[in-house]
Amino acid sequence: MKDTMKYILPLILLISISLPVLAKDWTEYYFQFEIQDKSELEFLTDIISIAKVQGNVVWAFANDEEWQAFQQLNYHPQLLQKPGYGIEQPMRDVGDSFRDWYTYPTYDAYVAQMYAFASNYPNLCQIYDIGTTINGRKILFAKISDNVSLHEAEPEVQYSAAIHGDETCGYMTMLHLIDYLLSNYSTNPRIQNLINNLEIWINPLANPDGTYYGGNNSVSGARRYNANGYDLNRSFPDHWGTPSAPTQTETTIFTNFANNHHFVLSANFHGGTEVVNYPWDGTYTPHIDENWFIDLSADYVNTARQVYSNYMTSLYSTGYTNGADWYIIHGGRQDYFTYFHHCREVTIELSNTYITPATQLENYWNYNYNSLLGYLENALYGLQGTVKDVYGNPLTATITVLGLDTVYSTAITDPACGDYIRMLLPGTYNVQISVNGYEPQTFNNIVITEGQKTTLNAVFGVIPPSQTLQLNAGWNLISFNIQPNNLNIESILSPVMGNVIQIKNLKESFHPGMDSYYNTITNLDITCGYWIKMNSSTSLYLEGTPIDPSTHPINLKTGWNLVPYYPENILSVISALQSITSYLQEVKYFNQVYIPERINNSLTQMEPGKGYWIRVLQDCNLIYPAAKN
Repeated sequence: MKDTMKYILPLILLISISLPVLAKDWTEYYFQFEIQDKSELEFLTDIISIAKVQGNVVWAFANDEEWQAFQQLNYHPQLLQKPGYGIEQPMRDVGDSFRDWYTYPTYDAYVAQMYAFASNYPNLCQIYDIGTTINGRKILFAKISDNVSLHEAEPEVQYSAAIHGDETCGYMTMLHLIDYLLSNYSTNPRIQNLINNLEIWINPLANPDGTYYGGNNSVSGARRYNANGYDLNRSFPDHWGTPSAPTQTETTIFTNFANNHHFVLSANFHGGTEVVNYPWDGTYTPHIDENWFIDLSADYVNTARQVYSNYMTSLYSTGYTNGADWYIIHGGRQDYFTYFHHCREVTIELSNTYITPATQLENYWNYNYNSLLGYLENALYGLQGTVKDVYGNPLTATITVLGLDTVYSTAITDPACGDYIRMLLPGTYNVQISVNGYEPQTFNNIVITEGQKTTLNAVFGVIPPSQTLQLNAGWNLISFNIQPNNLNIESILSPVMGNVIQIKNLKESFHPGMDSYYNTITNLDITCGYWIKMNSSTSLYLEGTPIDPSTHPINLKTGWNLVPYYPENILSVISALQSITSYLQEVKYFNQVYIPERINNSLTQMEPGKGYWIRVLQDCNLIYPAAKN
């Protein structure tokens, strides 16, 4: 920052601030120094917490151990007082108006304000306490959605601020955003569109122990690190290197939270400079979606500059940068969410000051709120859809843009709902959807249009042939038009066995209540019709191999025969039995009768699942009509 040099203090004047008794005592060091070459940052980033790099000047923070290690190196640091540090900010307490955006809330007022959002807008907002910090403070998320008590098949998006406790502009901006979304839902179509089609999760304060380091009633003593004296934004799992800080309680809380959700778009908010920082932070290798990230970042900056043309110009004229091109870090949450969760997250530095003066908070809200809404709207566009099995159950699937995606950039479905989103620049793409246990499905020439959603749903599997028999209390005449994989009669009847009194055909019988000696039916004979007697009405569902009527002739004997009905559709008696017209004398189904020479027959059609009595003049073969495609 431009005025940093005037805060330079001699080393002997550095003020040590004691930590609350719940954690170890440590000193926060804020300093600047010069480097000869940018490559030096690659090892320095694992020793100290770099906050900003401009040219050859580096601004950084350290705890006692980090400071001691840094002093062993051949640098000449100048200790600084943080901009905004030590200046008392106006505070509001529980009971004061939370819409006074020119004040900071006490910690208790913050908690009360969050829960008040849910109380005032119960149909739109719920507050989630996802865990407790080292010093016993709450990490809270506001979930905002039109069906807030449900988890729906719609994109989950996330905003989180103040992981560095002394970077307070994002903290207040997120509180303001929650209020803005909720209070404008009923009148603003743009807000309605966001809340109706997204699950919006907002965490205003990721490091409350840092922000309220000086006590619950003031932010003026805020610190960058957590109560243990570590940078939380250097403590997340990292694919590119070892995190610079050990895993902290807060880190575990956030990673557990991430594992239980399916965030597809995210941003975390910082301060100390003004810039949008996109992945990667831990490697110089560009993200596969580098151009998409640039487009995303430029949209954010350019929208904000419509309000204030000089906003986000202090570091880069464009207002955005690739993270590693600025400076490498290891253990950042941006790379964690983007790599391990296939999310798209950026880091947005909102204010050149750390503890933003309360009098300036409204200005920063005005600069950013349209950009914040526009950023969320990205989750309404791109390639979206669901992946399910033939029964409508959601599947865990990987959506790969062929010729573009690598292992970390693919889209993954939400296992709870089967929905996915792959945000892409406008163009034409070939897409493959893969599910374990199935052959992949490829969809070619999928067109993505700017500011629009392209829907691509996929269904995996084939519904196996099945038959459902409706069984009434008492006697039923039934037959089967599929051949179950297991013909054992007890296996077939097992779903309804407690309801079965007896099943029989012309020669054999099975009665569950009798000794096995008397039960002569052991396997189902698909060439027979059956009587079955039930205690009460129910249905019997079967899966198996379809019976092709044209290749399964039924041998009829002279006189009466109890026969199955193989076709899958209803046919007239004349059509169904045309193969035995010359021999047919009579057909019965209970008290319904068909006699060929009679005009008014009570039985006129034959139906799947029913068994029929057929009387013929002589032995013959009944061949039902072949199934029609």
